[in-house]
Order: sequence, then C-alpha cells, then structure tokens
Amino acid sequence: MNTEFKAGALVAFGGYAQSIVYGMLAFAPLGQAGLTYGIYAGLASALLGGLLGALFGKAPVQFGGPRSSTALIVAGSLLGFLQSTNNHNELMLLLALEISLAGAFIALAQQQGVGKLMQFLPAPVLIGMNTTLGVFSAWKLMPAMVGFAAYTTVLQAANSPTLFSPVALGVSAITTAVLLYFRAIRPNPLGLVYGLACGFAVHSLFLWAWPGTLPVQTVAALPQHPLWAAQASSLYSSIQQLPALLLGTPGLLLQVLVGAAVLALLVVLESMQSMLQVDQALGTRHNTRRELNTLAVVNVLCGLALALPSSNYFSRSNAGLGVGAKSRQSEGWYMVLLAALVLLTWPILAQLPLHILATAVAISSLFLIQGNTLRLIAQFARPAQRKRMAPTERFTVWVVFTMILVTGLSNLLIGTLVGVLFVAAYFLQQQSSSGLRNIEFNPAARSRSMRPRAHRQQLDTAFEHLAWVHFDGNLFFGNAPAIAIRLQDELENAQTTVLDFTHLRYIDDTACDCIERLIKQSLHCTHTVAVLPVISQPPMGGENLLHRTLKARGIAIHSHVDDAFWHLENLLLEHSSTATPTEALETLIDSHLCDHMATAQTHTFANYWQSAELPAGQALFSEGAAPCGLYVLQQGQLSAWHHTGHSNERLMRFCPGSMVGEMALIDRKPRSATVRADTPCRLLFMPTAQFDQLLRHDSELGHILHNNLARELALRVRLANQSLALIQ
Repeated sequence: MNTEFKAGALVAFGGYAQSIVYGMLAFAPLGQAGLTYGIYAGLASALLGGLLGALFGKAPVQFGGPRSSTALIVAGSLLGFLQSTNNHNELMLLLALEISLAGAFIALAQQQGVGKLMQFLPAPVLIGMNTTLGVFSAWKLMPAMVGFAAYTTVLQAANSPTLFSPVALGVSAITTAVLLYFRAIRPNPLGLVYGLACGFAVHSLFLWAWPGTLPVQTVAALPQHPLWAAQASSLYSSIQQLPALLLGTPGLLLQVLVGAAVLALLVVLESMQSMLQVDQALGTRHNTRRELNTLAVVNVLCGLALALPSSNYFSRSNAGLGVGAKSRQSEGWYMVLLAALVLLTWPILAQLPLHILATAVAISSLFLIQGNTLRLIAQFARPAQRKRMAPTERFTVWVVFTMILVTGLSNLLIGTLVGVLFVAAYFLQQQSSSGLRNIEFNPAARSRSMRPRAHRQQLDTAFEHLAWVHFDGNLFFGNAPAIAIRLQDELENAQTTVLDFTHLRYIDDTACDCIERLIKQSLHCTHTVAVLPVISQPPMGGENLLHRTLKARGIAIHSHVDDAFWHLENLLLEHSSTATPTEALETLIDSHLCDHMATAQTHTFANYWQSAELPAGQALFSEGAAPCGLYVLQQGQLSAWHHTGHSNERLMRFCPGSMVGEMALIDRKPRSATVRADTPCRLLFMPTAQFDQLLRHDSELGHILHNNLARELALRVRLANQSLALIQ
C-alpha cells in the first residue's frame, strides 16, 4: 500500500500541474479568457480519466489525463474553427463534437484491432514523435521560462517587451535549476514535485516581501465551463445552427473529422505504448479491448463535458513504476489525491502564477527527448560514424528530422500524419519479415552430451524427422495466421518439433491462439518441446501469456535450447540416467576404449581400473586442478562446467559409458573444467601412475589405447561443432 500511495501521490502532483498548463495551451487561441476555460478543461480531463480508469480499467499503473500532443491538436482545431465562426458558443460546440467523435473513433479502433497494432509501433517512430512533441511543447512554453506569459508566443514576446517580468524570469530560473538537478544530475521520481514546491515557495516569498502588486501574470479568474455563462436561448440557437454551419462551411466538417481521427490516434498510441511498457516492466498482460473501451467512454464524456481528451501516457506510468507501483491501487490513490488537490486549491486557482506551471511542463517536455536520441543525431552528423550506424539507428534519425521539419513547416497535425505513415511503412515491412526466421529440418545440432555410440546412431536416425522452428521478432495478429498455416503444412511429416522462442520479442493473444491450434491439430502425435528464456534482453512482451498457452497444452518448456535438445534426446531414446549399472568390463567395452583389443588384452586392461563412488552435487575434479587420471562413468550423470564472468556455463553432460578427464591424461596440463555429479554416480578410475605403467609394460596395448583415445577426441570435436548450432 505504501508504494501504491507514493505512486498515486507522485503522479497526482505532477498531473495536476500538467493538466492546468496543457489546458492553457489548448485554449490559448482564445486569449486571456481561454486560460480559465483551459484550466477547467485540463482538470476535468484528469478527473474523468482517473475516475473511470480506476473503476473500469484493469491494466496496472495507469493514469488518465491530458497530454501536450492532444492539447496542441485542440489548439490547432480552435484556430481552424475561428476561420469559420467567431460565435463563442459555436466554437465550443464544434470542439465538443470533435472530442466526442474522437471517443467514438477509439471504440471503432478497438473493434478493428488497431489497439493491438499500436503495441507494435517501432521504436524509431515513437522516438520521433516524442522528440517532436518535446521540442514543440518546450518551444510553445519558452516565453514563460524567460519571463513572459504562458500564452504569449515567441513572436509576441519579441514585439511586446513590456510583457517581460524580471521576477517571473528569476522564479522560472530557480524552478528550472531545481528541475534539471532532479531530472539530469540526481534523477528522482519526485523531481517535478520538488521543482514546483521550490517555485511556489520562492513566489510566495516574493509575494510577501514585494511592495505593492507582484509584477507577474496569473490566471486572474476562477476556472469555469466554457458554456456556463451562456444564456439558454443563445446556446439553444447555436445548437440549432450547428448542422447548417458544418454543411455550409467548406472544409469545416472535414476538419472536425480529421481532428477527431488524429486525437483518437494519439490517445490510442500513447495509451497502448504506456500499457505495453508497464506490462514489460511488471511481466503482466493487459486486456487491450477493455482498456480501449474504457478510454472510448472517457473521451466521449470528456467531449460532452468540454474537457480535453484523456489518455494514459507512459511518462505517468514510468513515474509510478519508479516508486514501486505494481497494481491498480495506485490509480485509485491518484484519483483521490488529485480530487483533494483540486478541492484544496480551487479558491486560489485564479492567483496561480502561470510562469511556474509552464516552466515545469516545458522542462518535462524537453526530457521526452532521450539522451540516446541526441547521441544518435550527433553520430549521424559525422560521416565517418554514420557509416557504422545500424540501419535502425539511421532510420530513427530520419524519423526525428522528418517529423520536426514537417511540424515546423505546417503544424503538429501534419507532422503526426507523417509519423503515422512511418508507422504504416514500418508495420508493413515488419509484417512481411518478422515472426518466423526459418524451419530447420534434420538439424546437425545435438545437445552438448557424451552418449554411447549406439545411442548416437539411434539419435541420428530419429533426427531425420525433427523440425527446429526458429521464431524471431514480433508474432502478432498481422502475421500469426499466415505463419501458423505455413507451419501446419511444413510440419506435417515431422515426428519431433522444437519451438524456439529465444529471439522472439513480442507475442499477442491472437498469435498464442494460433500456436495453440497448431499444437492441437498438427503436433499432437509428436514429441514437442519449447524454448522460452527466463531472462531475455530486451524483455519479451506477452511472455506470461505464451507460457500459459504452452503449459495448458502440456508442452515441456526449457530456458535454453541445449536443455530442450537433451530432453528430446532422452525421450527419443527412452533412456534414463538411472539405468541398471553394467559390469566394469562391459562399461569399458561400451566406452570404446577396448576397440581393436584382443580378448586377453581386454581382460588385462580391465585390471588397471579401480571403482569409485560420487554423491550427487559433489565435484569429481575442479577447473585448474592437477591431472590425476582417467574416469569412465558406469552409472549416473556428470556435467562439465566452465566459469565465465559471473556465472557457470555447462559445457557437456556425460552419460554412462563416457570417458571423463582424458585430455589432462594426454597433455598432463591442469583440468580445463569442473566436473560435478548431477546424480549419484559410480565410476571406473585409472590413476595416472597406472596409465604410465601400462604404457611401459605393454607397448602394444598402450599403442591401441592411444589410438582409441585419439578417435574419441576427434569424435568430441565433431560433436562440439554440432553443438555450436545451439548457441548461435
């Protein structure tokens, strides 16, 4: 509860300031009077989004409210409406219609699966959109940071120096310094709250100490609904005239529809990105349909209440995750605390200093531009480094440049549409190339294990009917059906299948359904195992859903492909490491150390060996130890381990009949790996002294033994080459 409360409080304080400033940005075209409308519209959006999100949403750590992107689109719509009518009531009704239509479009998008599509927005497009929004939001708010009113444009600030306030500049500078300190130097989730608290404290100090009226600009009026002051008769008349205005004004209806579509697109995009990021961080899986339907209802109500569009943006979710939120409780606390803040501050909202709020949001907008993006742009500017950049990195830079250029030349609406075109192009490319890398029939790969020769031959025969399916990239509703059909056709004759999800980055519920049907209809008569890494970088989206799907169909899941092949080989051999132990002589014959020996030589050779027992978990010998002799495993299972960095890597498994430690016996160098018992083991042991005695007393037998060891080492090199396929 403590972390959920912290998350709700953090986002409530930050969202409170953002809602006010985004509202002022949206209604800035109406001048000073628009500021009071804007504060109402921003706060109403946050309250409606938070309330319905807490009641009906299910995805964890979601927070509703306005965003700079949708605020700027609303501002652009108001500017366009002003070209058609100056009637205040008609302007507000057109805006209400546009926002309500956006809610309806969100519901339509959910029905058409666009919500799922938004979860596959490629990183370059998201980076480009965030960078564009960050640059232009900060540009719009720059006058407030240098001592002018929040609604003053850069051009107005240059032409009207009398609007400049040194006090506002000083307070903004202090607020900026605190925000930068807690965002860049010592990052802290509460950095925005600290900056606002410092700014308001300094402002209060000036207010107390300054003689006369403080020369800063405030809202100057209490927030109110844009239609509250309208007379009933004039409002009714405007409603009656609205259809004629829409149909009689060229392009007005198209403007409303396009504006609603872009608002819906931004809300869906931002919200789906937020939910995807939360799910990846918490390992959860949200219900896309439910969340989008909730957003649709929220935005229809926002339109009817003349509030700004509400969305769940990832910066709010990241703030909640940063302090440990993991459930929907944080949304409830956000709603309660936000409502408490509004009630407590409502009497003083008219006196709020605009420059402090605008400064906080401007700095936050600049941090939408990731440091990695700036690094990519710097590399792109240098021809020598540009050639070494990955194609995706160069594509990222082109998206950023194109969207900023188009937005600068026209407006954010056109820039957003350009971003959507990038989305479409990248999505089509992704749809055609990702999901399935290849299907490898009769692969040369084997598990890293030493088995008797008869078992190896049996596996070679069984692997002729084995298919290794490599998935890659994103497997989702756009490509999953076609891939499932292809697999159903090509795996028809496969008797054993390995479904390798090691390189998969995302999978949705549609793809899981397709895999489940494939397993049920086409792979029910085969040995099927799946490879699903426990920890993957970057994290795999939808991993829990895939895990549940495979588990429900009874598919064995392994975290490494070597373990999957080991499991399959044991199934194909119907072989267990706890098999009945063989006699010493029979074990030596199975190990092929006795190949090409006469019967008398074999019995003589057997006399050089001793018996040994090894409990499970105990090391037979350790890496770097001096060689002591040669072992042959009679019963149980051993594994060879090599320490790499901060972890141990399994190099080989040894089954009964395997030789262990022959390398050190030949070159007399320290052990190259640690060998430990996986199960209780019985072994045969030839000490080094006995080996040397055999070579001195029976040169012919020693020569045969050396040849057999050489053939065994050559075989191990071949098996190692086969095993390389498992780690590539």
